[in-house]
Amino acid sequence: MSNKKHLPGAAGPSTLGPRMARPAARSSVWFVLTNAAFMMAASGVAAWALLPVYGSARYALVAGTAIVAGAAAAVVCERLKWGASRVVILAVLIYVVAGITSVIPGARGSGNALADAGLDLLRGPVLGWKDIVTLPLPLGDYGTTIVPVFALLLAGTATSAWVAIRAKRWWPMAAVTASTLVIIAIAIGPSVRALPLPWAPFGTYASREFLVGIFAFGVILSWFGWRAWHARRVAIAAAFGAGGVRLATSSHASRLAGGTAALAMVAVAVAMSVIVAAPIAQSTPREVIRSALDPRLVVETKVGPLSSYREYFGDDAFEAVLFTVSVEAGTPERVRLATLPYFDGEEFSAADPQGAAVARFQRVPSHVEVEGETQDVVTNVAIGVQSGIWVPLVGELGSVDFEGPRQATLTDGFYYLASADAGVMVADGGLLSGDAYRVEGVLPAAMPALADLGSPPGVSTIDPELIPESLRQWVAQQDVSADAAGLTELVNRLRARGYLSHALDEQPDGETSSWQSALGDYSFAPSSSGHSFDRIDRLFQQLNEREGEVGAVGDEQLVAGVGDDEQFSAAVAMLASEMGFPSRVVIGARLIETDDLGWTAPACAAGECRGENMSVWTEVQSDEGVWVPIDVTPQHQSPIAPEVANQKDPEFASALDPERAEAIVPPLTQRGQTDDDAPEPQESETGWLWLEPALRIAGIAVLASLILLGPVLAILLWKAARRSRRRRGEPRDAVHSGWDEYVDDAVDAGLPPLRLATRTEVARAYATTHGVALANLADLATFGDAPMDRAAADRHWVLVAEDRAELLRRRSWWGRIRMRLSMRSIWSTLKTDPASQANSADSSRPQRWRSGVGVRAEHTVVTASNGRSTAGSSRRSHKRKKKS
Repeated sequence: MSNKKHLPGAAGPSTLGPRMARPAARSSVWFVLTNAAFMMAASGVAAWALLPVYGSARYALVAGTAIVAGAAAAVVCERLKWGASRVVILAVLIYVVAGITSVIPGARGSGNALADAGLDLLRGPVLGWKDIVTLPLPLGDYGTTIVPVFALLLAGTATSAWVAIRAKRWWPMAAVTASTLVIIAIAIGPSVRALPLPWAPFGTYASREFLVGIFAFGVILSWFGWRAWHARRVAIAAAFGAGGVRLATSSHASRLAGGTAALAMVAVAVAMSVIVAAPIAQSTPREVIRSALDPRLVVETKVGPLSSYREYFGDDAFEAVLFTVSVEAGTPERVRLATLPYFDGEEFSAADPQGAAVARFQRVPSHVEVEGETQDVVTNVAIGVQSGIWVPLVGELGSVDFEGPRQATLTDGFYYLASADAGVMVADGGLLSGDAYRVEGVLPAAMPALADLGSPPGVSTIDPELIPESLRQWVAQQDVSADAAGLTELVNRLRARGYLSHALDEQPDGETSSWQSALGDYSFAPSSSGHSFDRIDRLFQQLNEREGEVGAVGDEQLVAGVGDDEQFSAAVAMLASEMGFPSRVVIGARLIETDDLGWTAPACAAGECRGENMSVWTEVQSDEGVWVPIDVTPQHQSPIAPEVANQKDPEFASALDPERAEAIVPPLTQRGQTDDDAPEPQESETGWLWLEPALRIAGIAVLASLILLGPVLAILLWKAARRSRRRRGEPRDAVHSGWDEYVDDAVDAGLPPLRLATRTEVARAYATTHGVALANLADLATFGDAPMDRAAADRHWVLVAEDRAELLRRRSWWGRIRMRLSMRSIWSTLKTDPASQANSADSSRPQRWRSGVGVRAEHTVVTASNGRSTAGSSRRSHKRKKKS
């Protein structure tokens, strides 16, 4: 029978040696539930980030169910000692049951509804994301759009909780899973930044997105702090056992310092985000998944529909049926193909050239609600030879139902811009011949005339710098009122003084093009295409020059501007914008005649819209928000008037005396300068103007450096501060901390922590030059009676530094970098304050005991292979001295 004695709670012979594993212990209920609570809180932050996407009470119920059920699945499987596979099975079961009972409305109504619900649950997590990022917000209870988020929160919470509870080494990955949920929630969230919160500090920048980030950071940081505290308590319990030894708690000053450091770190992070990151984020467009949808990319990569307008008047397309519109209800006047609200100096487009417009092409739910007094209109559209991304629509869209073999593809590929009443098809090839759909829409109950709009709202939709000065000169010469009546008069004069032409050159060999033949007695005039700033500038220069030549005469003598709907629609849009009316350009066709003058393209005969029926008009918005169409096609009956003959020389010429003649100096404007004297050089008054951009560049560079190098510098500075803190204090404490530093260096170098070994065993295992000497000196400081002086402590730290250098020399250059930046020593063991003390159960004199994780408990008596450990021998020697 062995006579070896052990301290209470010490490891017995079965745990002898550094390589022996500790018996697996079942986690406590408190540990399991706390981890689950933290993961539920992190998932709750992600669910809160998605609240504006749905904006309904049902979403809050479904999200809460997913979070609670996911955490419950992880907890139940842990309590029942089930593996990860059973967690997956239980989560899938919860997903199906909860999906049928509460997630999908009406799933239990009938057998067919139940089957459809099962199919939606199956394809929702895979295909449902497209609906979330394309449908207009908020989604509310529309369809099954909530299914993907329910699956995301359920799976994410179950995974993070399971990893947090069960993973022994990779438990920090739970934070990665929880953070991923928040990132996904932000990515599929709204593209418009929320308004600042007036009640929050730094209210200018503190919005809901700002609080989402702060709360997510706070939850994850708090969880790491709690895990560190729990790991420390577990290490202490494993080292000293449940009885026989009572550990002294750390001082209030130590706990206050730790808490202050944590709060300071959080405060610095928040302050940096408010001072540096928040202003940058506030001034940067919010880009999420729905910000880069296919419609915008497709629209921007295609040739502008207005730039390709003249293709309709080619001989092949002029008489071809592009599409057919059959009216079932209502009396629509026009069918629109594309609406172009934005002008960038080169062309009108459907996408904002600056990318800052809130309105975006979005998926269409089952029905779009329309406000105001309206009349219903129902039409059926069949595509002929018309192909491309633009979808012919009638009125303001209420709903659209596609038909034919490509129904599913067309439904998924249709996007609508409600502010422009325009739709695009992003499916491969766009609309093709044979595609058909039914459109239910609305039209204004009463369309006001342009002259009845009154005073302009004062809102210009075109940058004033993009409006030619020649246009302003022409408007000033007309002497009309600055209101809707004046705009009407300008449009009438512009059309009457323009001349219609769809081509730059006539057909070769004297042939007549189809569009010329359709105009009847027509005299050809060349006209270049395009509607850029320069093209419109030339148009009004022609009008100004003609009016300057003939003066105030009839419109027939002032015909000068040559072009077609492309140029004149852009010109009218600029006129309206210059007067303060919001304007836009629309491409489409007329279903009934709308022009009393008969200058526009003919209406579609029997609903068949051909190339000859395609037209462009300008729309102007009234104070009530109604867009009023304006026909802009110029006349083609009165050709361009002949040039005014040069005036004859006077019949009686004045006498000229060569002797008295003097040279006439040409005007300044003809000499290319405004002053005979050379201009005086102007001094460059730069002053301190360079300071602001320099500071901005420096700040961005510093911020980028902090982001890239901040973690590295933080680790190096933290380790340097830890070494400095450990060397301070009493010599005996400095020696204890020196041993801790030695072990941490070895662990960071990749050596095992050897949790159950004595100091001497650890030193021999690490095999450094001074390892055994360090272990002996640390044992002497722990168990020896002789006082420890500062010189011995300093010598101890010198040996620690030499062994650290030796560990570095053993590794490659990449291994040395990894050792310096390694955080293994932090994760493997969390140490107590070096001054913590423990009272032995059989001694009235306090002894210093190091507590920590595993290896920090090497001074509990462990029976070595020879039956006696250094620590045990030292302690029995101390008892014999005390008895004598």
